[in-house]
Amino acid sequence: MWLILSLALFFSPVVATTAEQVEIFDSDQQKVVATFDNTDALQAEAQQLLKSVSGRVLELNPSLDHVLIVKIPLTPPKKLVVPSAGIHFDIAEMFVIMPKQGSRPPWLILHTKQYETVVVEFSGSVKKLREQVHLP
Repeated sequence: MWLILSLALFFSPVVATTAEQVEIFDSDQQKVVATFDNTDALQAEAQQLLKSVSGRVLELNPSLDHVLIVKIPLTPPKKLVVPSAGIHFDIAEMFVIMPKQGSRPPWLILHTKQYETVVVEFSGSVKKLREQVHLP
C-alpha cells in the first residue's frame, strides 16, 4: 500500500509555485543581461518603492535610451493608491527605469491586474534594489 502511494506521489505532476524571475534589461545592449530569483527581499524592496509613489510622470515621453530596467513581478499583486493622482490599482508587475547618466531620477512603469500601464514618479531610493541585483 505504501509503495503504491509513494509511486503515485513520485510520478504525479508537481505544480510549480515559484515566482517569475526578476530581470535586468540593458537598453544599450537591447537584451536581458541578468536574471535573479524573485526573493522576499526583492518583493519587500518593490513594496517600499510603491509606497513612495508620488504621482504620474508628467513628461510626454520619458527616454528609455541608456537605461537599465529592472522587471519585478509582484507576487501577489500589490495595491497602489495615490488619490491626488487618481491612482487606485492592483499592480502585478513593475519596471524600475534607472538612467545610466544624466540628471533624470528613476521612475516606474507599472502593469496592473486590469492590463493597464501606469507610468509614475517615486521618491524612494533605488540603492538597496541596486545592491540586491548587483548593479554598481
